[in-house]
Amino acid sequence: MSYNKIVIEQKIREFLQEDCMFIDVSSKIIPENAKSSAKIFTKSVGYVSGLEELKILYNILNVSTIFKKKDGEEVNNGDVIVELRGNTRDILLGERTGLNLITHMSAITTTARKYFKIIKDSGKNVKIACTRKTTPGIRIFEKKAAELGYADTHRFSLDDMVLLKDTHLKYYNGEIEKLLSDIKKRNSFSKKIEIEIEKVEDILTAAKNGADIVMLDNMGPDQVEDAINSLKENNLRDKIIVEVSGGITQDNIIDYLLSEPDVISLSLITQFPSKQVDFSLRFD
Repeated sequence: MSYNKIVIEQKIREFLQEDCMFIDVSSKIIPENAKSSAKIFTKSVGYVSGLEELKILYNILNVSTIFKKKDGEEVNNGDVIVELRGNTRDILLGERTGLNLITHMSAITTTARKYFKIIKDSGKNVKIACTRKTTPGIRIFEKKAAELGYADTHRFSLDDMVLLKDTHLKYYNGEIEKLLSDIKKRNSFSKKIEIEIEKVEDILTAAKNGADIVMLDNMGPDQVEDAINSLKENNLRDKIIVEVSGGITQDNIIDYLLSEPDVISLSLITQFPSKQVDFSLRFD
């Protein structure tokens, strides 16, 4: 899986500059021409991601890499991820940036895989998705990590798709029909329209007035079931995508799966990944 390498390299250069603006004063004791080999290995269990980024980082620093694992692959405690060979100072220069990136991305991938497995084991045909609740500046890495965890990336930015939230609806005094009518007049044919609703009865209004996707926001499992049953009773279930979001956790996700929405989106995949994966670098 390869995202825009130009953007990724630019950001990694910025990360390196953030960590060392001028000189690594700790490495002054090491001769400038010293060469070393090192390994990055896993200190826990999970799924690794960020290896393509790690390769780009060490290419920038002219350090050679031999990868022993692939992005998205399961790892266990003690597994060697990559072997490094190059200038000792340069290996150290990239150490913390590289470890931070793969640690964070691997946590997201592993957390996404956890929820993907729950859904798969349930036998329900429901997609898991992350959201736009990402860390400013590193969305491209977090979205990629989520996708490696088999989660749908949802929107990358405000440009991707219309998503009318409660704030838009508040401005329209709750008039869903008018809100959808106005956005359809201004929207490009290439952009889908999603609307967030908070009342069960509004799902029919949204479905009948041109919404492609309806997000059931912060509804309990029973409300979600009622909303989906309402669509079925009106022969509209196949006409619209139903997304469920808000307040869904590992403890209650099965309750939401019972009514089979099309998508369950979880901001915690990128905001609060619960499955931590730890890595360390050691010289040979």
